Amino acid sequence: MRKLILYLTFNYPSPDTFTRFLDEVSRLPVDYVELGLPTQNPVYDGPAIRQTHSGTRRPSAEEMSRAVKKLHGAGIRTYFLQYFRDIEGQRDTFLTTVNASGADGILLPDLLIDFFQGAEGHIHAVHSHGLDFVPFFNPAMPDRTISRFSSITRSWAYCGLIPSTGINVPYDQGAVVERMLSLLRGREVNFGFGLRSLEDVRKLVSGRDVGVAIGTALIPYVREGDLEGFRKFVTELRGVLCDS
Repeated sequence: MRKLILYLTFNYPSPDTFTRFLDEVSRLPVDYVELGLPTQNPVYDGPAIRQTHSGTRRPSAEEMSRAVKKLHGAGIRTYFLQYFRDIEGQRDTFLTTVNASGADGILLPDLLIDFFQGAEGHIHAVHSHGLDFVPFFNPAMPDRTISRFSSITRSWAYCGLIPSTGINVPYDQGAVVERMLSLLRGREVNFGFGLRSLEDVRKLVSGRDVGVAIGTALIPYVREGDLEGFRKFVTELRGVLCDS
């Protein structure tokens, strides 16, 4: 079955509202959730997700564990998204905390771009802490980079259709998707970035066994506390994935 992945910034727009939406997610037909840990410099996120980081409080270890337990109770795999630049000097402490939370793995979106030279060692460290490292690939990466890091990771692969979330740039969806799938044969591949509508999602998955990750499109519902609209949108997304 094609995977539906939701991204939420932890504690945005407030801890209470975030918790209400997490409760709602646990009742919806969602496969994976990415929980973004607030950072002062989300360099590879677009303007909408950048705003969710501004002034948002980072969760405690206890809050991280509660969130994972809630989602796991609904059968939803859970991953933390953290910029490597924020944990570079305390990598192992951070990985220990994530492992203790019960999370399935982590995404480090800047690792394969800004810390390329040492990335392989950091990936091995993630694995040694009992976590999956979800590689993030975007269209600007050379084929050899995608192939190399695909070969040393074991989880699903997250592929961006464009280099950053929430920006309106022209791109050839079909060309990007086919290139990524040719480089990641035999791998579970899920796409995000650049999916602006249900029609974009329908076009992406039509005839392909791929999943989608949605983040920017959820922000208005979360910001306004619109649980009903959120529920309707996510349910429609699942319908597109099942019907296409």
